[in-house]
Amino acid sequence: MTVQLRASCLFLLFLAGFVQTNYSLEKMDCYKDVKGTIYDYDAFTLNGKEHIQFKQYAGKHVLFVNVATYCGLTAQYPELNALQEELKPFGLVVLGFPCNQFGKQEPGENSEILPGLKYVRPGGGYVPNFQLFEKGDVNGETEQKVFTFLKQSCPHPSEFMGSIKHISWEPIMVRDIRWNFEKFLVGPDGVPVMRWFHRTPVSTVKSDILAYMKQFQTN
Repeated sequence: MTVQLRASCLFLLFLAGFVQTNYSLEKMDCYKDVKGTIYDYDAFTLNGKEHIQFKQYAGKHVLFVNVATYCGLTAQYPELNALQEELKPFGLVVLGFPCNQFGKQEPGENSEILPGLKYVRPGGGYVPNFQLFEKGDVNGETEQKVFTFLKQSCPHPSEFMGSIKHISWEPIMVRDIRWNFEKFLVGPDGVPVMRWFHRTPVSTVKSDILAYMKQFQTN
C-alpha cells in the first residue's frame, strides 16, 4: 500500500510538473513604468554597411523579431512579409535579428543568410521585404543591448524555460527569449507595448497590433 501510495504521489507530481512547464500565454503586455526607449540603441544592417539608429523609427510602430533560417518556424518569414506589406500604411515597421542561440538554427555567416532564405528555407526565391540586421545574441552576457531593454520591459508569456540541453548562454534569466521568432511590439513613442510567445500565429499578432493601433486612429 505504501509503495502504491508513493507511486501515485510521484505520478501526480509528474503531471503537475508537466502542466506547469507547458503553461504559456500567446502574449503579455509590457510594464507600464518602463524607463527609456529603443531610441537609445542601434544596430548594423545584415551586410554591415549601414549603422541604423533606432531613433529613426520615431513615430512608427516597430516589431522586433529574432529570426533563424533553419527553424521549423521559418515558415513565418513569408507571413512577416505579408504583415509588413499590409500594415506599413498604418506605420508598422518589422525588424529581423538573426540569432544562432536556439538549436543552432542560424549557423551561417551574415553573407549566407539571404541565400539560405532564398534557396533553402523558405526557399522558392523568397526575399524579406523588411530590414534584417547582423547576426547576434539575444540572451546572455553578449546579448544585444536593445534586447536587454526589450526583455526588461516585458514579462515573458511562458513559465516554461525549455530543455537545459537547448540553453547555451549564461547567465540564465526568467525574462530570456525561449526560441526563434519571439516578437516585441514597440509603440510610436519608442516604449515596448507587448510581447508574444514564439508559437503565437502571425495572424494573431496582426490582430493584436490592429487592436492596439485603433487608439491612434482619428475620426
